[in-house]
Amino acid sequence: MSDHISSQFNNDILEINVKLTKMGGICEDNLKKAIKAITKNDSELAEFIIKKDQELDTLESEIDDLVIRTIALRQPVADDLRLLFAAIKISAALERIGDLTKNIGKRTLLISEEQPIKLREPIADLGKMAHVQLSKAINAHTNQDQDLAMQVWSEDVFLDKMYAKITTELVDSLRKKKHVEVGSHLLFVAKNLERIGDHTTEISEMVHYVITGNHIDKERPKKSI
Repeated sequence: MSDHISSQFNNDILEINVKLTKMGGICEDNLKKAIKAITKNDSELAEFIIKKDQELDTLESEIDDLVIRTIALRQPVADDLRLLFAAIKISAALERIGDLTKNIGKRTLLISEEQPIKLREPIADLGKMAHVQLSKAINAHTNQDQDLAMQVWSEDVFLDKMYAKITTELVDSLRKKKHVEVGSHLLFVAKNLERIGDHTTEISEMVHYVITGNHIDKERPKKSI
């Protein structure tokens, strides 16, 4: 690759990473707001999250277009192509996280008048754990930190365990016909948060791939049944 082409490629990568960083920041902020909205019955905050999701969709499309243009014009190979492939995968993961966060906002609106608030406290704990994992994954990508990426990858098991515990408690409540409507919606919220954890793990896997050139060749730790 000539110096001229190399300079243009670096500018393309910089632009892509700026957009990825912006997506990550929106996802972090939206998830934090979603946790607060579902915990505090904050309909206004839920509405904000739902509207903000469109920005993530736009950024993902822009990143896709930039990657396609860069491949067509710069004809990257090896490490450079790996960077572009990872960018598409990471932006897709962030867009899906945005969708799941938006779904939490929609569920919040559906149960905004429902009690008890106390039933939502475990959901808030699960959400905070998911938020911590997401922040770590985004930082791992920004700083190209392989150790942090692997930490996120290995710690997803703890989020899975908390999700399983919350699901068991909510199902038990439903069987007793207690708080059926709110409990049903909270089951979906918990699942959304568990899926956010999965997509966060995908981001960490892509960071590892970019840095090492290899996919993680072992199975993630799993929760005990």
